Amino acid sequence: MQSLHGISIPTKESEKVCPIHHVHLVYTDRVEPFCIKCTAERVEKEKRKAIDDFEINNVKRVLKHDSLVDLPEEYDCTFDNFEAQQGTKEAELKHRAKMIAYEAIKKTDKPIHAIFYGTPGEGKTHLAMSILNAVNDNANPPQKCLFIDINELINRIYSSFKNSNQLWTKDYAIKKLRSVDLLVLDDVGSESSMKSDTSEASNFIQEIMKKVLDGQKRLIITTNLTSQQLSQVYNPKIVSRMFAHSRGYAVDFSGIKDKRY
Repeated sequence: MQSLHGISIPTKESEKVCPIHHVHLVYTDRVEPFCIKCTAERVEKEKRKAIDDFEINNVKRVLKHDSLVDLPEEYDCTFDNFEAQQGTKEAELKHRAKMIAYEAIKKTDKPIHAIFYGTPGEGKTHLAMSILNAVNDNANPPQKCLFIDINELINRIYSSFKNSNQLWTKDYAIKKLRSVDLLVLDDVGSESSMKSDTSEASNFIQEIMKKVLDGQKRLIITTNLTSQQLSQVYNPKIVSRMFAHSRGYAVDFSGIKDKRY
């Protein structure tokens, strides 16, 4: 009688010996001789793998489960479907975005503040999501990636004032955005044109931005505004935090063909 993980199995001892554990193999009337220790190790390995796979999947699912996007098809943005002919500015931007993804994967402790700026429709959102997809698919160990459309975030938080069951409260948003390994804040600055842009609302938004930026050192910001225009929208301290760790990561998208058409 042998016991495997607390389960008693009626067995008979074979004359054969396991070359690894040097114990006699056992068998039953229906099962060929096997090493009880090898079997226990295999079961334990499979159990650990199942736990590891579960934890990895939990990390990877953050991108599509917790992100706030303007359009669902933005999840499908990758480097492979970003059109860029060799020798064009699009190809240069794609290359720079790939380098940012590589550094995010390989240098997990390095602060990164990438700023993608330029007029609307030039591929900023596409390449920002492409970076997240690349990191989500290739980082080992996995990294939590999150994409946040700034207008959608503010709308969700405002909704929570009227609905106590709304997940995206101010406190939840700040905690969530600070907790991930790589964050994209998309369309930063556009929220300043929202209809609720009173002084009180503006201060509220800036308070959220400040707390997120204080606790998140690895992020990509896309904006249609220049640094000067950002300074007109945000408190100088917030702009300073946006551009911290951005040396070599400020990418100008202006002058390329509108990618929306």
